[in-house]
Amino acid sequence: MADWVYCGSDSAVDAAGTQSLLRTHRAIWCSPPGLRPWPAIPQAGDRLWLVWRESPSSQTVLLLGGGRIEQAPRALFGTRLLWTNRDAPGLLVAAEQLGYKGGKSKSFLRLTAVVFPAGLPLVQGLADIDNRLNVTTPAHFGALSGVLPIP
Repeated sequence: MADWVYCGSDSAVDAAGTQSLLRTHRAIWCSPPGLRPWPAIPQAGDRLWLVWRESPSSQTVLLLGGGRIEQAPRALFGTRLLWTNRDAPGLLVAAEQLGYKGGKSKSFLRLTAVVFPAGLPLVQGLADIDNRLNVTTPAHFGALSGVLPIP
């Protein structure tokens, strides 16, 4: 099993909105690997932290939450990890109310065993991650698990 970090930075949705979708629907907006290539293919049950930064050049990275990646009920976009509104009714409306754009084809990762930090802590040592799905390095793992352990 691998560990992952998803870095959000959608200009239409701030850190609180991104965290809200995780809180209410256990979901993280995520482009399919064919649209925005993934660095590798996660597996159901892998650990994932959700972080936020304002822009790709920002050194400030906030930790929003985390959990274990949940397998989707069907294969979609070349993976069994992406969920759409068909799989989780109400997800699309919730995302759009927060400001997410992109129409009905939006896809999401969903997590189980979701945990949240107290507040929105700043995490050091993540300046080198991309604004998308990333495989964690040992340094990333140490920085993230030190603030928010995911069982």
